[in-house]
Amino acid sequence: MTDESSFHGRSPSAQPMPRIAPTDGTDVNAPGQHITSRRSRARKAARNAIILLAAMLIGALGAFAVSGGTAEAVPTAQSTCAKGVRFLTTADGWQPLPLKVKIDNGSFSRRVIAQLAADMGIDAGAEIRVGYSIDGGPVLEKVYGPGNLANHTEFWETRSTIAVMTLRAGVHSVTPYWRISGSLGKNAAFEFGCFTLEGRTS
Repeated sequence: MTDESSFHGRSPSAQPMPRIAPTDGTDVNAPGQHITSRRSRARKAARNAIILLAAMLIGALGAFAVSGGTAEAVPTAQSTCAKGVRFLTTADGWQPLPLKVKIDNGSFSRRVIAQLAADMGIDAGAEIRVGYSIDGGPVLEKVYGPGNLANHTEFWETRSTIAVMTLRAGVHSVTPYWRISGSLGKNAAFEFGCFTLEGRTS
């Protein structure tokens, strides 16, 4: 029989249980350290969840953009370029640049960004003005964007401008126009240019 005196008056069930070291390396003898470890793991899990959510969101946005029709920033159908020297005089008034572009807004009215860039020259004491015609309508100056396109310089330079316009649902055409603002007899020249419309295509 077991001599209960060897337990100093305590039953075997009263013996202290051995400490089991946590598998994560936490020192159970350090007050509050196991709580700090749990908080650290919770923060790490939260960060991982945020990273995963961001990746899913970026992927969804990419799929949405591609499903819209094309991944190109400016599809061919929305841009055009033209070259060949063309001259303009004060008496000519508004004349279309050879840069007409069509765009399809589908079923919605949308804001469209129009960008024009061209190599141009203008006589001293005059300037080139720019306007836009939508669907063959009247030329509007300083309605969708700046009206000044080019002032006189010693050499021809690349001139650029931007306009923002709202177009209704459906297919539309936009044509940039130019004219000379100055006294009679002033001349201007166009050599090469490009015109783009950035918006939705069908």
